[in-house]
Amino acid sequence: MDVSTPRQVGKSAMRVTPLGFGGGIMSRLEVSNEQAIATVKAAWDSGVRFYETSPWYGVGRSERRLGLALFGAEGAGASPPRDSYCINTKVGRTLNPEPVLNETNKTLSPNGQLRTHRDPHSGFRVDFGYSYERIMAQHWDSLQRLGHSRVDSLTLHDIDYGYHSPEQIDSYMTQLSKTGGGGARALEELRDSGAISAIGCGCNLESRNAFSWEDSAHEDLCMRIADTVDLDFFVVAGAYTLLETRALRRILPLCEERNIGVIIAAPYASGWLVSPDETAPYMYDKAPDDIVKKSRGMKSICEDAGIPLAAAAIQFPLTHPSVAAVIPGARAPSEPTQNHAYMHTPVPAEVWQKMKSEGFLDQDAPTPT
Repeated sequence: MDVSTPRQVGKSAMRVTPLGFGGGIMSRLEVSNEQAIATVKAAWDSGVRFYETSPWYGVGRSERRLGLALFGAEGAGASPPRDSYCINTKVGRTLNPEPVLNETNKTLSPNGQLRTHRDPHSGFRVDFGYSYERIMAQHWDSLQRLGHSRVDSLTLHDIDYGYHSPEQIDSYMTQLSKTGGGGARALEELRDSGAISAIGCGCNLESRNAFSWEDSAHEDLCMRIADTVDLDFFVVAGAYTLLETRALRRILPLCEERNIGVIIAAPYASGWLVSPDETAPYMYDKAPDDIVKKSRGMKSICEDAGIPLAAAAIQFPLTHPSVAAVIPGARAPSEPTQNHAYMHTPVPAEVWQKMKSEGFLDQDAPTPT
């Protein structure tokens, strides 16, 4: 597998390195500014030229850290040419200053989890909005936090049953529609003007929204978004990994039909596939029994072949023709270096054959040859 040549993202003009960098974990408070910047530098040194972030990650902290790190990626006082790498950030959330805590701004998702988080350190609170005016302002705000005059792509973030009720989703889809709030028009204008090169949309399968994948609800919503906005790619998290291939039902066929690219976030299922044990999280929750059993079987096959399970996990999604990149997160400089090593670990063909013959991997999932 060629993991060094940049790949085109769907029908867009954007090309990205197959190994990217997800900026969620490095935004956490337990990760210092210095450690986060060193982690991005390690990713750069390993050849990564595609960086993903969001206003949601650390309520602005990820964007601030990533922008600073990329300015110094080639050493003190040396900034790489802007055309030598790509940045993807997200729209859908506005960060409103709330210097004095106001609990009336706190809202919960349908399952009772916090949806409008306030960062106690910066005093910014998350608020959702997908209209023309909101998306234009969110794009501008992200540029200021990043300290960069442009990003390469914008991704619609979390129009999702995990965060919103069906009534809220309908309201946000009206905001997004060209005949309603015009959010889709904002994104397409930004692309047409050259301000961005591509438009994306998040597609998640995690504990918060797993119920919406039990029937067709989440897939129907993704189809609805793709009919509303001229998408260049989906960022798929949790729905296409070694352990979970539900994206093969409708999402990936839709992408092939419409030449929509795919970026795979969380290829290790939030870390589980690096170290599948009882204490590790699986898509931000406790791993269910069937996932534990399947993971043990896959790990045994990989150990018999003398390779780490993580190598198979990070290489697997890239075989699908629609997938342009995987973007694992990292919290320390050693992790991007390890991701690079996993990407370049030869995985024997019999590993994939055994995973399928023993019922651990979907027969229809393409695998490396």
